[in-house]
Amino acid sequence: MIKTIYRIFIIALLLSNFACSDDFLEKYPEDVLTDEVFFTEEVHLKDYVAQLYAKSRKRYDGNGYWINADVGSDIWIQGQGLASSLYTTTKSSVADLTQKDWNNGYTAVRKCNYFLNNYHRVTNITPNVEHYIGEGYFFRAEAYFGLLKNFGGVPLITDVLNVSSEELYKERSTREEIAKFIIQDLDSAIHYLHLKNKGACKPGRVNKQAALTMKARVALYEGSWEYYHGRKGTDYAVAGKDGKAFLQDVVEAVDDLIEIEGTNIFTDGGIYDEPYNQLSAQNDMSKVAGVFYYTVYSQELLNKSHNMYEAITGDGFCYTRRFVDMYLDKDGKPRELSAHPLTTLNEMSENLEPRFKQTIYTPNRGPIVEMPGRRSGDFLYPQIQTTGYYAGATGFRNWKGAIFDESQYRDGETDHIHIRYAEGLLAYAEAKAILGTIIQGDIDKTVNLLRSRIGATPMLLSEVNGWDIDYSENKGFDNTAANIVNEIRRERCIELAAEGFRGDDIKRWALLSEAYNGWRPEGANAAEFFDYFNDPDNRPDGYTEAEWLSNALEDGNNCKVLPNGNFNALCKLPYFEDGAEGCQVVEGRDYLKAVPFNEIELYKQKAGVILTQNPGWN
Repeated sequence: MIKTIYRIFIIALLLSNFACSDDFLEKYPEDVLTDEVFFTEEVHLKDYVAQLYAKSRKRYDGNGYWINADVGSDIWIQGQGLASSLYTTTKSSVADLTQKDWNNGYTAVRKCNYFLNNYHRVTNITPNVEHYIGEGYFFRAEAYFGLLKNFGGVPLITDVLNVSSEELYKERSTREEIAKFIIQDLDSAIHYLHLKNKGACKPGRVNKQAALTMKARVALYEGSWEYYHGRKGTDYAVAGKDGKAFLQDVVEAVDDLIEIEGTNIFTDGGIYDEPYNQLSAQNDMSKVAGVFYYTVYSQELLNKSHNMYEAITGDGFCYTRRFVDMYLDKDGKPRELSAHPLTTLNEMSENLEPRFKQTIYTPNRGPIVEMPGRRSGDFLYPQIQTTGYYAGATGFRNWKGAIFDESQYRDGETDHIHIRYAEGLLAYAEAKAILGTIIQGDIDKTVNLLRSRIGATPMLLSEVNGWDIDYSENKGFDNTAANIVNEIRRERCIELAAEGFRGDDIKRWALLSEAYNGWRPEGANAAEFFDYFNDPDNRPDGYTEAEWLSNALEDGNNCKVLPNGNFNALCKLPYFEDGAEGCQVVEGRDYLKAVPFNEIELYKQKAGVILTQNPGWN
């Protein structure tokens, strides 16, 4: 709440020196300094921004899996359910009294404001100090971007206020104003930050490349939001704006990024020669090309680890049929133009572009328990069942980021990626496609650079725009746009799968009801699983007949098959039973969250300021 967000606080930041203090951010020192003596030395800035990192990385802490980031979208299911945000028609439109995203967002803003209002007290502005200043601007931009995505325009606070400050209760700035402010902060961050692995930019710290990519992320989000909501005339359109200025910001930011990085991408595919897969499974991202911002994990140095080892086996992480149908054939053409239908996972792995097999587990790999570096307790093949730790709702189990080192089990030290080069490249291609200025050279240095590392067929602009395809809005496409716009959307969905972009993309494209209303997630073809799991001749060595039979599938018992032969992914949930309505969202409300009721009342009572509510909420 606002009184919590803006109360006066005394900085009690811990300072110390330890052997690896120059390399990692996660440890805090043991001495306490008061506010009066803080921000007088370079080390104070360095250690203050450590808490800003902690806030930024909160959702990645502990045993959290990065692949959960797309929960709440149409491409991902966790366990046996979807996020509640995909069936909201029974949710009250009365705003909650408080909202954690509002409170946490402004708590982060205040911490950043305190830093940015006080760093000048360090009189010796060294290159290291400049880098830490850049970090402060970066994290304030990130905090306001979270508020923008959740609430649209919000009160813009840039100073550290107390309960008697006149500026404490301000009307909401427009989303255009907030977006411009975020870009301004990111421009400051870009100016001050060092390049990756240079100067003060030690492993795990943000850098100039990360800030440029974040600028592209923000500008693409707001530019396309203005463009598509404006064209459709939704309640979220920005009057008089078409988003093109922000889209041009994307182009300029990524031009600068490409000038730094060029064709520098990760190509080490590991034991299975799968570089797309293994990009997410590296222990030291400081050495990985194209990874800009990441969390360092180290048992010895930080007492910090995770369990990403089980991300391909536990909790039923699954992709949906809608996602799988996005993949192109090996010849680079959409499935709609294919002369040969693909039914089974094995057929798909052999005939679809290489990222399919590097993202989704397929039976022709053999049992996971027999793979190098995997534990004896790993499952045989993905199961289609409604209960149990290894249960998978769709059969399209995640393989992206597979780890082949048993010592990583529950003591994982693979670093977690937050910002990488591919995002910037695809933002560039999408922005230029929307602007209508994209040429083959743009595609070659973005989309085709990414495809080249896996040996995929290059994208040809002249060929793509000649395809006769019906691009459906319910799959996240724009049926009024040039083919190239939609093919870059497809490329983005596939390349950034499970990294947390799809839900935001659907909203900025103004497709919330089109993509979700009536949607019933489907899984893999049932026959392939029945043939395998119910055949005792397929039992691997070391497994008893009883263990193997426990995997047997039975329609109507531990799985449900639709008339088209695919699994009903969520047959046990009432929204997805036979004849049920499927997903349902409220188009005029669910693009943004409600401004908390207590905030509206507080602004009115304390200052007579009207804090307006978002469309559809009361």
